[in-house]
Amino acid sequence: MAERSQVWRLGCKAAVEIVDNQDPAESGNGSYLGAMGWERAPSRWRWLVMGGAVAVLVALPGLVGAVPARDRAVAAGELLAKVLASDRVAYQGYAESRAGLGLPDVPRAGRVVALLGERTRMRAFVAGPRLWRVDELTPIGERDLYADGSGTVLWDSGERRASFTAGEAAVRFARPADLLPPELGRRVAAAAGAGEVTRLGARRVAGTHALGLRVVPRSAGTTLARADLWADPASGLPVRVELTAKGQREPIVTSAFLDLRLQAPDPADVHFAAPGDAEVQSDEAPDLARVIDRFSPFVLPDPLAGQPRRTQVAGAASTYGRGFDLVAVLAFPASFSSRTREFLDKVPTRKGPWGEASLIATPLLNGMVFERDGVAYALAGTVTQPVLDQVAAELARDGVASR
Repeated sequence: MAERSQVWRLGCKAAVEIVDNQDPAESGNGSYLGAMGWERAPSRWRWLVMGGAVAVLVALPGLVGAVPARDRAVAAGELLAKVLASDRVAYQGYAESRAGLGLPDVPRAGRVVALLGERTRMRAFVAGPRLWRVDELTPIGERDLYADGSGTVLWDSGERRASFTAGEAAVRFARPADLLPPELGRRVAAAAGAGEVTRLGARRVAGTHALGLRVVPRSAGTTLARADLWADPASGLPVRVELTAKGQREPIVTSAFLDLRLQAPDPADVHFAAPGDAEVQSDEAPDLARVIDRFSPFVLPDPLAGQPRRTQVAGAASTYGRGFDLVAVLAFPASFSSRTREFLDKVPTRKGPWGEASLIATPLLNGMVFERDGVAYALAGTVTQPVLDQVAAELARDGVASR
């Protein structure tokens, strides 16, 4: 007992010394540990207590996540069907995505490189599939995207600029809203084929006892090894998604809610009203993919390298493939090619039937850019390099039509 008491006294003494460890001459009127014994330092003890409280609060998310979630006897097929039908579930929440693809700084790629190479913080207000708002939160402000069925409005609070775009393009670059767990989770579920889905254990996500699914593609042509998702058991809304590339042990893309409410947002949160000092503009083609699809004179073939076209209307921007074997292709005049000298210095090149192509290689996403007979081609997809080679070789051989 005496030993324990001595340890306790030494521990308290060390705590006080840590709090009050400063030169008395520099401490002003503050208290310190003097030669005559301990002198109380209420303000310093208060900070010590507050520091402990902060440490507990910081640890809470991890502690809550460590609490076992309640699982349910729901079959994989039944849960998958709920996920696919969850597009009409209204919700509000805060989510973060982390992607580590390590893409080079591709010219004219806009925000795609950043979205697929860093952490993205998002606040979502979703009333339905055609009425929603997603805010991308940045250190200097936010970029809010509103959708109402007729088009979108992008509000940049830092630039005080609102950009209106009519309709929805068949092919476009990725945007923050695509990385929300429900959007990413439903895309994974829609691509899953028969026999590729099994159940995972439950997991606590943003206060939800979410049920898990694992999708393991059977195709040898995709770069995706597995996709894990967890969904709210009642609504089927995905709340966490992890994508792991072949040859990788850890997920290369993760998206999860940190806060979630399964209720419709206030109408004012999903309707945009331009502030008085805003610059308002119309933007018919807010990214390069839509510029090419709208103005390029070329029409891509269907099918391409044995892969069916996914986009409904033939054009200069199309997607091809089945399941997780997805390839996006752009065709545009070579005079607009992004293969500048600066770009060529950053990425490797490779020769083949297509001539010389610039390669973009990551564990999950591969890409090629090359020119042939006055036409520039940009290919990218969740497929292996041999699959891209086959697509490039056919384009180089057969070319494209004109419209």
